Amino acid sequence: MTRIFQNLKYNKKTKKFLIIGVLVVLFFYCGGTIIAQSADISRLNNQKSAYEQQLEDQKKENEELDAILQSENKDDYMEQKAREKGFVKSNEIVFYDISGSN
Repeated sequence: MTRIFQNLKYNKKTKKFLIIGVLVVLFFYCGGTIIAQSADISRLNNQKSAYEQQLEDQKKENEELDAILQSENKDDYMEQKAREKGFVKSNEIVFYDISGSN
């Protein structure tokens, strides 16, 4: 009968260590998951800030372009932008400097 109680004690110790082991593994798993999630949140917050800055810059550019379109010299602006892209008027004569000197 004493052996049965010793085996039960051994089984209780084994169960106790098993439960503690499972809890330790679970603790480290949850800790790692929390750290990974924290890093993701930080990265996404930085990305959000960058997108908000891009949005503000785009809004300012849109306001500037809208002001140009509402102004009286919009034709001059459109001509300037077209010339920057290499366009010329149909009756213009274009000269190219090929001498290579700057």
